[in-house]
Amino acid sequence: MQNAKCKTQNSRSNIRNENGIALIITLLVVTLLTALIVEFAYSARVNLSAAGNFRDKQKAYYLSKSGVNFISGMMRDNASKNKKDDLSQMLPPVTIGDGVVSLKVFDESSKINIKTIDAKTKARIERLFEIKGISAYLLDGIFERESYSLVSELRLARGMTDEVYDKIKDYLTAYGDGRININTANEIVLRCLSNDITEDIARRIISYREKSLFENKTDLKNIVGITDTLYSVIQSDIDVRSDYYFVISTGTVNEVDSTIEAVLRRSGTNITRLYWRS
Repeated sequence: MQNAKCKTQNSRSNIRNENGIALIITLLVVTLLTALIVEFAYSARVNLSAAGNFRDKQKAYYLSKSGVNFISGMMRDNASKNKKDDLSQMLPPVTIGDGVVSLKVFDESSKINIKTIDAKTKARIERLFEIKGISAYLLDGIFERESYSLVSELRLARGMTDEVYDKIKDYLTAYGDGRININTANEIVLRCLSNDITEDIARRIISYREKSLFENKTDLKNIVGITDTLYSVIQSDIDVRSDYYFVISTGTVNEVDSTIEAVLRRSGTNITRLYWRS
């Protein structure tokens, strides 16, 4: 009788133990399934976000590319109609679909060309340093090279510092034929054409073209202070049109940006890309 009672108690204890183990296993399974579901949901959200960003990045890229193509078309159209470019002041941001295109255009012929460091280029850079109040000791390092393919290569010049580079980089280019467009060059670049072009003369040139662009180089003689002697010295170094432009085109879609930098050269109505970075 006593043995039967013990067997009954043991049986009940075993059942309780088995039920407890089953409950623990069930809780573990539920916990694992919950973790898997949470991880799956998180991965799905991440993948969906990544897919959306990729989509927006691609759309932004093609918007930025369309901006460069638009400038190419304007350059070609102006050439076919024999019109002077006015690209630097052309476009505010433009909304296309769910994206925006922002354009910046810089006339490379409005700058001092350092592609070849000849006597004229040296004189212009020396004048630039003088105007900007930069010590001439850096000039020797710049003139150690006979040419530059990119303005950024000046960073490698002996003695060059970031501060000096930032002061001069916007006035220099490595693209173009070396002639400076008097319709687009700023006051400092105009003064670098000759020591005889003073600040007042440069301002008169800018004031003149704000009313009416120079149609021919000889129109420069209309400026007070531009003597026949001075004109004869600089006439081969100037032009009234440009064929080299640096374009920065940025496409934006849902706060995702894509920027393309390009240098475009025009020959007749043909447009060539000399530089492209995206």
